[in-house]
Amino acid sequence: MKTVGEILKETREKKGLKLSDIEKTTKIKERVLELLEKNEFSKIAEGTIVKGFIKNYAECLDLSSRDVLAIFRRDFIEDKEGQIVPRGIYEPLNQPKIIWTPRATIIAALVILFLSLAVYLFIQFFGLLGRPSLEVSRPQDGEVIKIDKVKIVGKTSPDSLVLVNNEMVLVSADGSFEKTISLLPGENKIKIEAISRRSKKTTISRTVSFAP
Repeated sequence: MKTVGEILKETREKKGLKLSDIEKTTKIKERVLELLEKNEFSKIAEGTIVKGFIKNYAECLDLSSRDVLAIFRRDFIEDKEGQIVPRGIYEPLNQPKIIWTPRATIIAALVILFLSLAVYLFIQFFGLLGRPSLEVSRPQDGEVIKIDKVKIVGKTSPDSLVLVNNEMVLVSADGSFEKTISLLPGENKIKIEAISRRSKKTTISRTVSFAP
């Protein structure tokens, strides 16, 4: 595909005109006309002035200035500094790497849905195979109690069975549980166990002292 400069030069030569003839008609200096024919627009001036030169030159040759300027815009662009540069140089550096489209939105949504489902299934699968979670917030290990009773407070998986010193404890829907046990004077060992449906067990031990 021919460039603006090639079209202007070929048309001028077909008409048997010299650059000096074009200069007399358009009042554009011969040096500038040479640069236009070589597509060296950055050596002339800012984009607006260059387009004006191209328009006048095209009309001088009885060409459609609209068509010639359309070819110019196809091949060249004005950068932020107002300089004319080839599109192939300017645009790849400035256009976004990813063009977001409705199709891309649908694909992204499907990918997110698939990943979310995969993560959920992964958690569920390994939750069945693995040991149940177990947290005991009270009492603290090594705590000294002034009364002969202590409340065991903790949390586990909602579907787990909890034993405190081998006694079953009721687990609420959110997995929390409580149990109050009696203490003997001195050091008391407390064993808290969470047992999953597949008989996987997690155990936490606490030692508290009853000091009347």
